[in-house]
Formats: sequence, C-alpha cells, structure tokens
Amino acid sequence: MKLNALRFFIAVVLPILFYSCKTLKPIAPDNMEVAVPKIIQPVSTVEVPVNVDLKSYFIQAENSVPVKYADNQQPCEGLRYTYTFTRTPFAITGINNVVSLKFTGSYSFNAAYCAKCTSLLGSGPQCLVPTVSAQCGMGDEPPRRMEISYQSTINVMPDYHLRSKTILYPAPNPIDRCNVFLGHIDVTDRLIQFISSPLNDLGKQVDAKIAAYDIKPMVEQLWQSISTEFKLGDVGYLAVNPQSVRLSSFSLNGSTLNFSVGLSAKPVVTMVSSAPSPKPLPNLTTYVPANGFNVYLDLLENYDHLTNIVNQQLAGQSIKIAGDEFIVDNTKVYGIGKQIVLQVDFKGTSMGTIYLVGTPTYDQANHELSFPDLSFDLHTKTWMLKAAKWMFNGKITDMIRRRATYNFSKFIADSKARLQKELSRDLGNNIRSEVAIKDLDIQAIYPTREKLIIRTLFTGQIKVNVVMQAK
Repeated sequence: MKLNALRFFIAVVLPILFYSCKTLKPIAPDNMEVAVPKIIQPVSTVEVPVNVDLKSYFIQAENSVPVKYADNQQPCEGLRYTYTFTRTPFAITGINNVVSLKFTGSYSFNAAYCAKCTSLLGSGPQCLVPTVSAQCGMGDEPPRRMEISYQSTINVMPDYHLRSKTILYPAPNPIDRCNVFLGHIDVTDRLIQFISSPLNDLGKQVDAKIAAYDIKPMVEQLWQSISTEFKLGDVGYLAVNPQSVRLSSFSLNGSTLNFSVGLSAKPVVTMVSSAPSPKPLPNLTTYVPANGFNVYLDLLENYDHLTNIVNQQLAGQSIKIAGDEFIVDNTKVYGIGKQIVLQVDFKGTSMGTIYLVGTPTYDQANHELSFPDLSFDLHTKTWMLKAAKWMFNGKITDMIRRRATYNFSKFIADSKARLQKELSRDLGNNIRSEVAIKDLDIQAIYPTREKLIIRTLFTGQIKVNVVMQAK
C-alpha cells in the first residue's frame, strides 16, 4: 500500500509540483522565410518649369541694325526728299508665345515736288514748273515722333530649336504727324514706305537670333542630371528612370520665355546602390500636362520600436482565470514568414514564456496595425495542455490582441517630411528639384525576421526649376 502511494506521488503529484515551480518556456515558433513581392512601378510625370531670358537675343538683333537712318533722293520729276530717322531701344513685353517689341522713332525731312521735267539742249533735266517745297521737324522745329511695333511669335521645332516670325504690327503710327502734301502725296506716308524696308530687316535679324537658340543642350543636361542615382538618407537610393520627354507651349513675361519640360519616369527606390545605365535623350513626344508622381516605396520599421510600443500597452496587464492569475511581464515582436511572433514573458500563478502568432492587418482610415487572428502558437498550445491548461483560455488572447496594436500616424508624418526633404535637392548644373508630397499611404506590410517591410505609395508633385540665360 505504501508502495502504491509512493508511485502515485512520483507519477502524478511530483510533475505538477515540478511544472508549477520552474520557469516554463515552450519551443519558439519555427521561422519561415517568404519572398516579398516585387514592386511594379506606375509611370510618373515630372514637370520641369524652365525660364529663359531672351532679352540678350533681342538686344543682339537690335544692335545689328543702325540706330539712325538717312536718305537723300533728288529726282528731277516727282518727289525730292531728304530725311533722317532715329530710333530708341526696344521696349519688350510678351504674352503667351507672342513678344511685342516697340520703340519710338524721331524723324525729320525736307521735300520738294516737281510736276514735270524736261531735258533742255546742252543742259541737264530741268523742272518746267516752279517746284513746291516743305520741311518738317528741321531747323527750329523739333523732330516728329513715330511709334514702331513688332510682333514676334515663338514656337519650338522638333529638333529643339526655337523659331520666330517677326512682323511689323501694327503699322507704324506717326504720333506727331507732318501734315505735308506735295503733288497730292502725303509726305509722311511716303516716308513710312521708305523706312519700312530697313525696319523689316530688323525683324529678320530678330528671327535669325532667336533661331540660333538651341534648347536641346539644356534639355539634354536636365535629362542626364535627372537620370543619375540619388542617395535618400537612410531610405535607400532613388533612380528616377526617365522614359520620355516633351515640351509645353511657350508663354512670355516681358522678355522671359517660360515653358515646361515634361518627363515621364518610373522612379525606383532600392536599398542597395544600383546606378542605371545612361540613356540618350529621346525625340520629343506630344505634350500633356503633368499629373504628378505615384511611387511605390518600401520603408523599413525596426521591431525594437514596435516592441517598445507594444510593451507600453501590455506590460503589467493581468487577468484572473478561476483563481489563477496571468500577468504580462515583457514582450518582444519579430517576424516569421507572413506573420509576426509576439513573445510574452509572464508571471503570476505560473511564470515563463509563451508565443502568439498573427497576421499584420492595416486599417488605412485609422493608420493602425493590428493582429485580429493573433493566437497561441502550436508549440505553446501543446505545452499549455500538458502543464498549464488553465492558461489555454480565450481571455488571455483577447486581452493581448486588443492591446497589441501600433498606430502609424507619426511614422507616416515623419516619413513624408523626411522624403520631401530628401527629394528636394540640388541636382547640379543650376538645376534644383522641389517636391511636395501630397499623400503617403501604406499598401501592404510584409514581416521579415529582422524588420517590417512597409510598402507605401506616395503621391505628389515634383518640379525641377531651371533658369537659363540666353547667350
């Protein structure tokens, strides 16, 4: 009888005492590595506003023709005249793709009119009737004024050169008209005809100078600058990967030509440097306004940070089950395959470690990460059924599940600010990017052993400012 009691103590009571006194720890969940899906980037658009001051071209054209015109024609019959015309420098204004060039000319003349001439024997031609003469803006009279205007319409050619068509428009307008008529000829109108030819030459000089401006080197420089790889702090390496280029229509503000270079691109951010091979500048494509960029980007979140947050929400929490007490002492978060593991060190009626596994679920509206299917790992379940069946209870998992959450609001705000700062940068060659990130949305979360991979889609506008001086 005593022997049977001893056997009962050894076989039944001793194991219970043993398990209730020692630190209990089941085997940790098996690690399973799962490949993270590759990112397929959508096409993004980059808008590059360009400002080119064309004033120097207009000045070059202006300097290529005289400031003062003069002519002296003395036929025997008809209108005889001497005139001078002096112009002021251009005043330049512009709207859309049309430049208006305007200056004021000062003119003066004297004229005579012979109705009929004949050649007399032994002498040159002679006027048969008395000549009628007049002058305007000469002697004691101040020079008269005339307003001269041009319109220059500017477009871009497929070979990246500018083309302009410059015409006298509207017609020259005498501000101070000389009301002189000789032989039914309005001398002022005739003077306008005389000076129209050199004035048209000035328009041709403008067109020649504008045609000499080649946009291609600037666009090529921009293309090469934006095709390089950029280090984004600790985020990784950005390759913009431009695909095509196009030019908008022009607009002018004074002498400054404004237009946009549109780039289609497939930006890629990688953790390891992988500089793309340079691409030659392609031909221009049809311009469409940029709608901004859409870039998928994998951001990394350290499990230490997640562990700290979960600890703040779980450590010290307790629950009583039929007289037994379970108290969370400490937690640790890490990943296996498509799930995360929550390691819970506990104390109370028993003490030890348990493991729960769950699938990350992200609530975009509240920016909150949770694990709705968080439950005891298989090894933990087996251990509980053998040594602490009272812990195999839904109250424990419910309590842990409710508090094992992580809000990404600060992570999103910090990431937006950091990316915006990193992407707004000097690209070299007097080219600078300005980025405004509108949204950063978490699309998926992939656990790995060491870190959470957080796949984000960030959208916004990127402008690359270029100011070129025409030479």
